[in-house]
Amino acid sequence: MIPIFKTPMTYVLTSALLFSMTTAFGQENSAAPLRLDNFINRSCTTNYKKITSETVQNILKHDVYYITQEIKNIYGEKETEIHEFIVVDNGREVQPFEKIQMNTPLPKLTSYIREDFVLNPESAPHFQALLDYIYPIAEWKPDKREFFFTKGKWYFLRDGYFRSKQGFEITVDSKGKITYICYKMKWDETESK
Repeated sequence: MIPIFKTPMTYVLTSALLFSMTTAFGQENSAAPLRLDNFINRSCTTNYKKITSETVQNILKHDVYYITQEIKNIYGEKETEIHEFIVVDNGREVQPFEKIQMNTPLPKLTSYIREDFVLNPESAPHFQALLDYIYPIAEWKPDKREFFFTKGKWYFLRDGYFRSKQGFEITVDSKGKITYICYKMKWDETESK
């Protein structure tokens, strides 16, 4: 095998050549990210609004924000596209609440509940209000909200689908502390009140 670097000076010159080549190629498009950022800044606006409700502050450990992003004038169209997000800031990072799909366990939501919060008949209307903030019902859907307690679990109904009820099932211990939250797409008749 033939050594590539015969002297320390050859090593230095080869390193300098390789460094200058990668720098030259990197600078070729250094203005592109700036142009792209300018395009996004002209086309998109993002607003953050903290939810200051006492309900949210008394039930959750962390701050909750609405994020509204407007995208306009893309492809020369005059219409504006609006995206809304509801996120939680846990002090280390910002995360969306878990997405509800079919039957969905919600361990993150469960972990966001304050340790001193107790779910009982007096606090249940406040918990319903919390759900309205973090999992709002679409405006086009009929209001099917109701809540009740049966067999050691709270049910916060949000929707109906082909005569079945959908919503949050919340398990509590004997003192009313929330131990498990899930979203159920269909209740069994034996679970209904």
